[in-house]
Amino acid sequence: MFNQENVKLLTNTELKVYEYIVQHTQKVIRMSVREIASETHVSPATVTRTISKLGFENIWECKLHLKEMDNRKHNKKVFETSEIVEEFFSRSMQSEYEEKIQAAVEMIGNSDVALFFGIGTSGLIAAYASRQFSNLGQSTFHIQDPYYPFHLISRQYTNTVAIVCSVSGETEIMLRKVGDLKSLGSKIISITNSSTNSLARQSDINFAYHLTPEYVDEEVNVTSQLPAVFLIETLARRNYNYMQQVHNNKA
Repeated sequence: MFNQENVKLLTNTELKVYEYIVQHTQKVIRMSVREIASETHVSPATVTRTISKLGFENIWECKLHLKEMDNRKHNKKVFETSEIVEEFFSRSMQSEYEEKIQAAVEMIGNSDVALFFGIGTSGLIAAYASRQFSNLGQSTFHIQDPYYPFHLISRQYTNTVAIVCSVSGETEIMLRKVGDLKSLGSKIISITNSSTNSLARQSDINFAYHLTPEYVDEEVNVTSQLPAVFLIETLARRNYNYMQQVHNNKA
């Protein structure tokens, strides 16, 4: 894992390099700085600066760290829950997310209905989110079927916001449906692992948690959803307090 305090200091361009490194570990181990720069469409200086910001003296030191991560993956081990907690929750949530959380809460609280959508494991997280928001007084609708005719919702509600959960942010059917929702005037809030994926770029607000991606058998994505649940809980509880405040101000 990389020190997440260092990751916080990366610019958007440097995050592209970081995310390429963690997603292509075996490949990067055999690449030069110029090759990484070519793959990520940045300058070699940006790659070198990113590596330095991540806490390494040079590319070789970074590669040694990547080899250790790669060896761990091939030893069939996954991260302990305590390691995930340390990687994500040791960061200051107040400084990183506070403005986005407030903006998202107001967007949700002022909507007619909040739609929750995800596919696979992220779909289960979306279902939990819908129930939690509903328990706390928000009008919600959980979309289980990716082929659901979203235009029917727009006939009933004119002000909708969709909260979309996805680790990769690149699932094709999900991206098509998000495009449909945007064309119908819905606002999009996404919770993803990175901030440079297609879903994040389509979103009005994106929450990215930047965990080291984990795969079993090199293709089954088991990246933890703990940060997603934390963000959902935070948004749901802040939303309840926001709606109570609005109600009291009207009284």
